[in-house]
Amino acid sequence: MDSWAIWDIPDTDLTNKTPEERQKFFGDNYRPNHFPSEKLTKDLDAKLESLKYVIAGMNPGNAAIDQVNEPFLNFHGAKKSADYRLAAALYGTEIWGSFMTDVSSTIESKSNKIKITQDDVEKFEKHLDELGISKDVTIIALGTKTFAALKKFANRDVKKIYHYSRSNGWWKAEKVHGQIEDILNK
Repeated sequence: MDSWAIWDIPDTDLTNKTPEERQKFFGDNYRPNHFPSEKLTKDLDAKLESLKYVIAGMNPGNAAIDQVNEPFLNFHGAKKSADYRLAAALYGTEIWGSFMTDVSSTIESKSNKIKITQDDVEKFEKHLDELGISKDVTIIALGTKTFAALKKFANRDVKKIYHYSRSNGWWKAEKVHGQIEDILNK
């Protein structure tokens, strides 16, 4: 259920757009259940070894059941999942193109049914180790619950941004872009 922070880029100059405007363009341009594999580097081993950031979600949602045989579709699902919001927030930053995965492998869309355990975090970090991802990467947790578990049990540096879910009332493109800038400037 691994993926990459790469999405299709709107055919619009996004340079001078506000985060909210970028979010609208990414939403309008969004291709559901599509990963732009042509934009992914061919040497994945070298990419994994050189990463500075890993984006960590809590767990795959129920849509993952239909994505099992499609590489890198996690975080690139139906438009209603709103991951285009994350794309808009990351676009143009050093975090764009980072590795993405979930801490828990439990497939469930209701986050209140998920409890991330120490065992989950240990398996997550072992997975990163097996992929050759440095212990010096910064893990960017999507949401408070994921952040709390990683902060408590992970051996790597952990930062937090708001989760992109439509059910998250805290999400504002400008606010999340500010969180990302804070991570990059530390």
